Amino acid sequence: MYKVLFLIFVSTMILFSKPIKFKEEKYISALSTSVYRNGILKIDNDTLEIRYLNEDKSFIFTKENIIEKNGDKKKVLNYEENFELTIFSKIIDSIYKNKPENLKEYFQIIKDDSVNRLIPNDYISNVISKIEYKKKDDKLIFLKIFFTNDDWINIVEN
Repeated sequence: MYKVLFLIFVSTMILFSKPIKFKEEKYISALSTSVYRNGILKIDNDTLEIRYLNEDKSFIFTKENIIEKNGDKKKVLNYEENFELTIFSKIIDSIYKNKPENLKEYFQIIKDDSVNRLIPNDYISNVISKIEYKKKDDKLIFLKIFFTNDDWINIVEN
């Protein structure tokens, strides 16, 4: 019995700690242009790390705080003062761990065969108009965040 539990634990650790490569497109409506970035996402039980390639920038989300790294500089941020990063980390973590129920505090969840939709509650609807995402097995096909100013971000797993 203990061997089975240990194997499940180890396989879960390997699954969640495996780096995930992604491509991000950020559309800026005011400029009618897109900015593209590639990155790596690492998820384990207690942390979520987002690192952008060809940039010296990364974010590490822990239970206690957010660590922003820029080259050799490290800045510790708290969740209360960085609401947008807080929501972003919860979205990524919940979608990758297949726990959309963790988002019910902020979103109405509409599941569909083709696309899952997150409709924001009043608290964040002044910033985000909706979120759409699709997964096939454990692979993220896309995650698209629509903002109220007509900007959007699309993330695709490589």
